[in-house]
Amino acid sequence: MLSNEQIRLVKSTTPLLESAGTVITEHFYQRMFHHNPELQHIFNMSNQKSGRQAFALFSAIAAYAKHLDNLENLLPMVERIAHKHTSMNIQPEHYDIVGHHLIATLRELAPDQFTAEIEAAWVAAYQILAGVFIDKEAGLYHQRDNTQGGWTGGRQFKLVEKRIESELVKSLIFEPVDGRPVIGYQPGQYIG
Repeated sequence: MLSNEQIRLVKSTTPLLESAGTVITEHFYQRMFHHNPELQHIFNMSNQKSGRQAFALFSAIAAYAKHLDNLENLLPMVERIAHKHTSMNIQPEHYDIVGHHLIATLRELAPDQFTAEIEAAWVAAYQILAGVFIDKEAGLYHQRDNTQGGWTGGRQFKLVEKRIESELVKSLIFEPVDGRPVIGYQPGQYIG
């Protein structure tokens, strides 16, 4: 649990985050992909190029800093992000990498404002947030693994049908190569 002082310090960076905007997250992704190129396959590169991913991460970071003293406000966001993460098989060790590059980015972009005291508060806050996601995702993985048709990791599928739904929409129907059942996914649900 964060102390009142740590919460105050993290919240004090909200104006800095808001004024920098997606510059922070754009730098973060460039830095992380440079040092950890093995993570590029996890991210949709079209969303990287369009700026959607940088905006999404910035929005989540800014919301976390702003609502650090009332995390219940963030539960819908955590739920949505955790489902997306499990669709991409995000693992606990990924949070250490992301945390390292996030803190380094803040230090590099705002060296005067990002004091050692503020950095320590952000490290503690990030560790709590990472723990929330890791726990939530562990529950989702467990639920998925124990549902008929569930599995962890990769699984081979083959394309069995292409349907033209409209001028703009095409449906691709896949079946598992191993012939085992799959979970009954819902429309709009993230799947990996």
